[in-house]
Amino acid sequence: MIHRLTQPLRLARFLLVFLRELIKANARVAWEVMTPGLTLRPAIVKVPTRTRNPWERMALANTITMTPGTLTLEVDELSGDLYVHSLYVEDRDSFRAQIRVLEDVLLEAMR
Repeated sequence: MIHRLTQPLRLARFLLVFLRELIKANARVAWEVMTPGLTLRPAIVKVPTRTRNPWERMALANTITMTPGTLTLEVDELSGDLYVHSLYVEDRDSFRAQIRVLEDVLLEAMR
């Protein structure tokens, strides 16, 4: 019974976290377009995930792709790893940590 009560709250939390990331990414890409000079640091990063099934992997990959400046290039079905291209990768570990936050709230909402 508690699961039924908390599911909408977990989904709302995911939507809020995703909306925050969406706004931050839009602002960064817009700033890049409007200002002279390039601050891009593009990279392809292998992101290990804790997904258990194809639905969770698909949801995470699509969430990443819907965020401006990032694109999921490939999903390794055996390991569950994602290969993500991003326009702004200062440090691969901090980039993975950002994805991990999104993954945490997504998996909490889905399970």
